[in-house]
Amino acid sequence: MVYLFASVKLKSGSVGQFTELLQGVTPVLGRLGGWKLLGSYFNSIGRMNTVVDVWELPDANAVQSTLDKAAQDPEWQKWVPVIEEIVEDETLQILTKLPV
Repeated sequence: MVYLFASVKLKSGSVGQFTELLQGVTPVLGRLGGWKLLGSYFNSIGRMNTVVDVWELPDANAVQSTLDKAAQDPEWQKWVPVIEEIVEDETLQILTKLPV
């Protein structure tokens, strides 16, 4: 089990659209790659208009394999214009849990 930490810089005023987007794509990512959203958080202090999502993934390969499948999935494709409209930048990190 690994974790995907996604830091997403949104265009100003688009948090509501992002919430709707996340509600739409979460089941698709679960179906295509076994992704599970553990939480989505909006910055109160720090980089403005930034959301951090934490996902649980079966393994690190699930990122690329799921995105490859999503490129062919009609349900995912309907969200692509929304992503292009509201996301300015995204940084992904794969994390593993420490044994503590």
